[in-house]
Amino acid sequence: MHLDGNEKTDTTYDWRIYADATCAGLSVLIPLPLVDIVFETIFRRRIPRSISKARGREVPPDTKAQLSRPVNGLFSQSGCLSVPFKVLRYVLRRLWRKIIYIFAVKDATTALTEYWHRAFLIDHMIRAGHLDANVDTSLAVRVSRQVLHDIDPSPLTELARQTIANVGHVFRLLVRARRLGAAEVTRSLGEALSSHSKSAGESLVATSRLYDQRYVAEIEARGRAG
Repeated sequence: MHLDGNEKTDTTYDWRIYADATCAGLSVLIPLPLVDIVFETIFRRRIPRSISKARGREVPPDTKAQLSRPVNGLFSQSGCLSVPFKVLRYVLRRLWRKIIYIFAVKDATTALTEYWHRAFLIDHMIRAGHLDANVDTSLAVRVSRQVLHDIDPSPLTELARQTIANVGHVFRLLVRARRLGAAEVTRSLGEALSSHSKSAGESLVATSRLYDQRYVAEIEARGRAG
């Protein structure tokens, strides 16, 4: 198991790792409030399963469920009383941003960069053995969520914009991806990411290194406490 953070991170490009993450980010462009969040949730939940399948590594179902949760979701543990206000704010915000399409594109750009980092980090965790059934997967999930919350995904912004520009009818694309599989339907979108894999890799590797540092720090802290 990779624990010391000194091993070279594998940045081998494989579109299967990023396909569902890309669809989750593009779901923001669907011009229908609540429908967009349904599709985003569907593809976000697929990310851990698709990556583990692509790598031939089994991840416990409860761990997949934890990895599928949004880092900054619409709902939180702040209480049921706040839910109606959050729903109202969400609907109004989505309606406005569908009317002013440029804001929807901005949202989708941000979502894409964040989901690409999420997919890369999950792949990194699987390869490191941190999501195996016989280890403390909750530690890995907790550290990854902290990292995804703290990183700056903006270096991938231009690449995300190019990807969005190459999308025609996003709703039709996502429906087909939901039915036939994201990797196959969105393969053409992967060409842009592939051609910029070196520059994109720098940002992604920085994320995995931060994760490694914090994971090792947590292990060492547990050792001192023990």
